[in-house]
Amino acid sequence: MRAAAAGESALAPVIASRLLNRMRAPQISLSKREIQVLELVAMGLPNTQISAALFVTETTVKSHLVHIFSKLDVSSRTAAVSAARRLGIVR
Repeated sequence: MRAAAAGESALAPVIASRLLNRMRAPQISLSKREIQVLELVAMGLPNTQISAALFVTETTVKSHLVHIFSKLDVSSRTAAVSAARRLGIVR
């Protein structure tokens, strides 16, 4: 209470450290469906086969890929798979 009243951090040092680490290195959050698409891309499937496997349109697959590329800050399927493997998102 005294620390907060004095304008200091009211968080325990361990908690404050964890929060700062998360802010410095934000985690990439792909949706469950985006991960499924990425796993199928990693297997080498083209968009047509991915759409058939997931029972969605090819346009939907392309939309998922655009989101994946944006979230992983990449510009190709190969780079997306590489980044996802490095981050432990896919095997």
